[in-house]
Amino acid sequence: MTALVERCDVVVIGAGFSGLAAALRLQDQGATVRVLEARSQVGGRIRSIARSDGVEEAGGATIGGGYRAVIDAARRFGVPLIDATPLLAFFREQELVLGSELIRQADWPAHSANPFPAADKALMPWTFARVLTARHNPLTTPDQWLDPAAAVHDVSVRRWLKGLGLSDQAVAIGYNLNPSYGESAEDISALMMFARAAFSVAQRRQTPPGVVGYTVRDGVQRIPEAMAAGLASEVRLATEATAIEVGGNGVRVHCADGAEYVADHGICALPFAAVRAIRIAPPLAGTQAEAVANLAAQPMTQIYFNCRSNFWEVDGYAPSMFTDGVAGMVAAARRADNPQEVTGLTAWAMGRNAKRLDALRAEQAAALVVAEIEAARPAARGQLEAIGRQSWGASRFAGGGWAYFRPGQLSRFGTAMGRPHGRLRFCGEHLARDNRGMEGAMESGHRAADEILSGDADGR
Repeated sequence: MTALVERCDVVVIGAGFSGLAAALRLQDQGATVRVLEARSQVGGRIRSIARSDGVEEAGGATIGGGYRAVIDAARRFGVPLIDATPLLAFFREQELVLGSELIRQADWPAHSANPFPAADKALMPWTFARVLTARHNPLTTPDQWLDPAAAVHDVSVRRWLKGLGLSDQAVAIGYNLNPSYGESAEDISALMMFARAAFSVAQRRQTPPGVVGYTVRDGVQRIPEAMAAGLASEVRLATEATAIEVGGNGVRVHCADGAEYVADHGICALPFAAVRAIRIAPPLAGTQAEAVANLAAQPMTQIYFNCRSNFWEVDGYAPSMFTDGVAGMVAAARRADNPQEVTGLTAWAMGRNAKRLDALRAEQAAALVVAEIEAARPAARGQLEAIGRQSWGASRFAGGGWAYFRPGQLSRFGTAMGRPHGRLRFCGEHLARDNRGMEGAMESGHRAADEILSGDADGR
């Protein structure tokens, strides 16, 4: 049987927000585009799991109120957005667990374990670093993180926090418990955190009054699905790219199923963890190759639970909690129409916590999380039923939930890592300049497409 060889103007590898945004931009300008996706569904690290009581978001769950590109895509393809502000309000209602002690938010400012400076005693551990980076941010706009002058801030968060006079214990509790970026304050660049803070400020300026963010009733994944349906040529699912040949006249993509795709241009819209598994000829070189080989992605694992009873009504604490153990952040899920109704719990483990859970079988990981919850909350004993797990760090096509930069990495390869490699371009949330998350992925995809359309060989 003869293997498929298909010709198009542009071949896009990866059907997440970034790849789909690039494909649609090119198609809108008359290009013929084929999108390849290794998995059996589109969306990349957006995954919405349908349940009898609603939708479980295993990836990106909330669309920022200022996510203009994502919101425009939803409107263009008829995906109705709903205001997620009532749901997001409940994320503030969580208790703190240190050791096996459950501490109410109201009791934390005067608690003996609180190591924060007097002026910041009221800050909870999950907001501490975020507030400080916003307060002391040297960046006024999010794109300044790539300016050479900003390299002086490309040090570890730990070093920066210590420079503010914080104790080791304040750093440990204020950042290391269940970090969203890196495995500890030693593992993440302060410059990246400053860029995140500047992005948040810029987002607030673009967000309508009274709105924090949006979601989709049937799941955020409906947006990339609708984007894919808007392509003239269907996304080739279960089609894993294994090699990319880059020549002076175009690219040739070889796939695991034997198919080949020949195009004038190629766009690789994959996380670098997935790019590492693809043979690129000629190979990447210099700083760009170093970036692909070394850029980290956030370990993130979720374990989902049904609750046999509302045990939080027995012990009188909020159903959600932020822990210093492997359970990480245990968030109350509210999948029903009434945001007051708790339909389950989700343990969000980050960094080292996620890696520890990923090393265990699913039932072992769930049992460990349950044991930690029950130790802090006796009322929860026998009330939790594990129903699933999602690990982005263990996924070979993702490598983690999102990219992060270790100290020194931004100033070393922040501007070089997304450069075109001949007629092959790269995009993804890790290559965004002005935005982060889903919006960053869209920005990056649009830029890659615009570079092809304008004939920009340097990607500047």
